[in-house]
Amino acid sequence: MESQLKFICIRQHMFLDQKYILLLLPNKITLSQFGKEPKYIIELKLSNFISWQLNHQNQIVSFGIIWNRIEKLFHSTQEDLMKLRFAIRNQIMFKTVHQLYRPLSLLGGSNQDELYLCSDLIDNKQYEIKCHAKNQFEDSMYRIYNEIQCLTKIKSDYVQNLHEVFTGENTVYLIQEYLEGVNLNELVKRVTLDKTQIQMIMKQLLNAVRDIHFHNIMHRDIKPTAIVFQNKDSIEGLKLTDFHLSIPIDSKLNQREYGTPGYAAPEQFKDNYNEKVDIFSVGCIFFKLVTKRDLFHGKTTNEILKLNRICNIDFQILQIYKLNQNEFNLLKDLLELDPEKRISAEQALAHPYFNNEIIQEEQLMNKQKSQSAQIQLERSNGVFQTQTNNFEKNIEEFLVDQELPNICAIPNFKVLMKDSILQNPQVRKKSKLKKSETQEYPQLNFLNHYQVRKSVHQTIV
Repeated sequence: MESQLKFICIRQHMFLDQKYILLLLPNKITLSQFGKEPKYIIELKLSNFISWQLNHQNQIVSFGIIWNRIEKLFHSTQEDLMKLRFAIRNQIMFKTVHQLYRPLSLLGGSNQDELYLCSDLIDNKQYEIKCHAKNQFEDSMYRIYNEIQCLTKIKSDYVQNLHEVFTGENTVYLIQEYLEGVNLNELVKRVTLDKTQIQMIMKQLLNAVRDIHFHNIMHRDIKPTAIVFQNKDSIEGLKLTDFHLSIPIDSKLNQREYGTPGYAAPEQFKDNYNEKVDIFSVGCIFFKLVTKRDLFHGKTTNEILKLNRICNIDFQILQIYKLNQNEFNLLKDLLELDPEKRISAEQALAHPYFNNEIIQEEQLMNKQKSQSAQIQLERSNGVFQTQTNNFEKNIEEFLVDQELPNICAIPNFKVLMKDSILQNPQVRKKSKLKKSETQEYPQLNFLNHYQVRKSVHQTIV
């Protein structure tokens, strides 16, 4: 079996250090002395772990394994150890997260996890750390392993990247790509999106869904708070996040009532469903973007859940929102009750709705209407201005006639439009979160006023 990586490492002893040849194979690491059979074999699976040690210059100097209940350290160059770290990440758990990352602030969380901003001590790059409690549910570790395996399998520019995974005494830490922007729920509260911007968001979201389905993964909990933008001043760089309920499409396990009230597909309230549940959730989001209201509206979670379960959608109400035919047709295709007839992500991306010429033509017509109204206003202003000038020429006549009203020029009002670019970057809401049980980050001070990315959609688990 050909090795993927090979280098020499040293295990220090009191009298004589021992040299070992490390071989990285597709499913294991072996450590053997020259000319001998491997003495140490570490299988690459998430139930095993490796620790890392840094020196005072924040350079990796060794890695450790537990052998016969004793930690054994192996030293090598930082270059070789960094290659090993990168090659085995997400295949095996790492320990000692505080050795490699420094926590900076609390970003937020939900009923499933807590989220911190941190920096890598070696290269100072910033990441998000998602903290999962190991004992939150009876099957917590199964869920965590499944999320890691799904994220490792997915290769997409529209999905938040998983960097590496650490384990602590009570917590599993997912080191993920740092997303500076807001989630979609926060965006729609603060910004009036035009048709082109909605189209751009939908295209990115459908690309994300297409990519995860291509890799045989269904998300099962797509909602506005699970859609986050990479940059704080742009709607480009959309990323799908929160894969804690994701499973392989062909999996026959754990197909219970999962999802979020208001965004779950009707078949998710039954025992058997497939990846088309994600398409229905996308349809609920599209409905909110084009109508600025929820598809299933209720005062309480139970009311929303009841309407969601019944799923009696009245498409006639869309007439008051003046959707064009392509918007209406795509929305109906996404919200089709029969999953067999429901459109796929690939088919949705080929829908005429994404014909830019149609959107641009509609935007141009709206712009022309706005310009026409402005011209009429300016002409009206010109009439009054002419009258005012005439009064200035005949000032004596004007002063004599006391019954004439005071004439003022009508001001040119500017129509203030909300832009898609957020003017105030501090948009994350504060929330009080229960601190995860962890000995790795005891120094976090929650008295500071951190800006929190708050999740308002509670998932059914």
